Amino acid sequence: MTDDRSALWLAFVLVGGFCAYSWYWYIRSFIFYFRNDFDFSKDFGPKFRSEFAEHDQDWVKPREKFLFDWPIWVLATSFFTLVTVLALVGII
Repeated sequence: MTDDRSALWLAFVLVGGFCAYSWYWYIRSFIFYFRNDFDFSKDFGPKFRSEFAEHDQDWVKPREKFLFDWPIWVLATSFFTLVTVLALVGII
C-alpha cells in the first residue's frame, strides 16, 4: 500500500465518521421535531456555537440548527466522503 492510498484510507475513516455522525443527528433531530409538531422551543442534539455571537455562551437556536447548520454539515461531509470513495476506487 502506497502512502497516497493510506492517506486516502485515513481520510475516508475520518470524514466517513463525521458524515455518519452528521446524518445520525440530523435524522434524530428530524424524528424528534416531527413527533413534537416541529416545536422549536425545545432544543435537541449537540449544541452549535453561533459565528455571529458576541459572547462565548451564545448558541445557535434550535430552528437555525435544524434548518441550516445540520443540512450544511450533512451535505459537506457527504460530498467529501463521496470524493474520497471515488479516489479510493480509482475514478478520480
